[in-house]
Amino acid sequence: MQTIYKIYFELLFDIPLALLLFRISENRQDKPVSYYTKLMYCLILFCISYFLNASLFSVILCFITLPLIYSLYVFPKNYRIALRNFFEFVIFYFIIYIIIVIVYTLLFNDQDITIISQQYSTYKSAIINLLTYIIYALTSNLVQINITKSIYILFFNAVVISISVILGYTTLSLNLWDSGSTILPVIFATIFVLIIICISLYNKFLSIIEENTNYRFKLELDKMEQEYYAKLDDKLKQLHSLRHDMKNHLIVIDGYASQHNDKKIHEYIHNISEDLSLTNAVDSGSHIVSALIAEKEDKAKSQNIRCEINISTPGINIDDFSITTIIGNLFDNAIKAASECEHGWIRFSLTQTGSYMNIVIQNSYSGNIIENNGEFTSTKNDKVLPHGIGIKNVRKVVSNLNGQIDFSYSSECFSVKAEIPNYN
Repeated sequence: MQTIYKIYFELLFDIPLALLLFRISENRQDKPVSYYTKLMYCLILFCISYFLNASLFSVILCFITLPLIYSLYVFPKNYRIALRNFFEFVIFYFIIYIIIVIVYTLLFNDQDITIISQQYSTYKSAIINLLTYIIYALTSNLVQINITKSIYILFFNAVVISISVILGYTTLSLNLWDSGSTILPVIFATIFVLIIICISLYNKFLSIIEENTNYRFKLELDKMEQEYYAKLDDKLKQLHSLRHDMKNHLIVIDGYASQHNDKKIHEYIHNISEDLSLTNAVDSGSHIVSALIAEKEDKAKSQNIRCEINISTPGINIDDFSITTIIGNLFDNAIKAASECEHGWIRFSLTQTGSYMNIVIQNSYSGNIIENNGEFTSTKNDKVLPHGIGIKNVRKVVSNLNGQIDFSYSSECFSVKAEIPNYN
């Protein structure tokens, strides 16, 4: 029976340690490690920790030699990444391990029993390993999915961490109360399964949220694109109608000209122009970007904001989500600022210089601007120009694309210039 307990304890200690290394390497290479590699690593780790029985040589093999060999095996063609993977594992593990040890030792005042009781020491180490893995899994997922602004994700994190800490605390308390209990391993096994299920549900929960976000984003883009093409179709019909009636229009204009009625000529031509001004065709090399710019231009003009659009680019090779986040937020902020002016205006340009795309948007604004930690506030109504969340998203997306963005302003003009790699 003691042999079974020893095997059980070693597995509880080794599995979280292995899962932590697997998670770190998978985050770095963006693909799962093969099950065969994971199984072999776990078997070797178990054999070392079981047969060498927590000796100094065992610690060196488990925490240094074996993770280093694993990292070199997983990243065989890039030793720099392999070493970064190894050092991230070692540094993160020992920092979190030491912090949790200090906290639990202060809570339980158990330094004496930890030295005396091998069973208690194993329980405590296994719990700390498990908490270390959970902390890394939660934080890495949060960074990777990039949805820290969601209160639901933060709440889920807090729940999982709280459950893990409480269950670990309860297990150690039971062990202190009855160190010879045989039912304790069953309790701890249940705790372990529950926490692993929580982590699995968490990952699934994040995947579902990401899929739903991408789906809603695609639906919005499709709707915007359909509306744009519908407007273009209306304009084409107007052009065909104008071409069909052009002869009659010219006869009418010629009649006014023969009467030297310049006023009537001006009114007649103005009426024809009004009929053709419903939609401006935008050619950016991307249907999505063209539809977005056309939609923002129509929105600005509906608020009596004068728009100047200049697009000169051979094509857009930036993903739809990133480019729409940048242009959409910048345009919305410009419209908001220009709408508060008596004669608001916006100038937008999208050009290509070498392998870089240049996005420049300038707009009028009223009031004075106060800059504070990268955010801009107008003294007219104390509103952010641009809005805090929107501009933070733009900065983050531009940074992820290895681009640069600059904000500047004069007494009458607010200007944003972004330079983003746009390789073929």
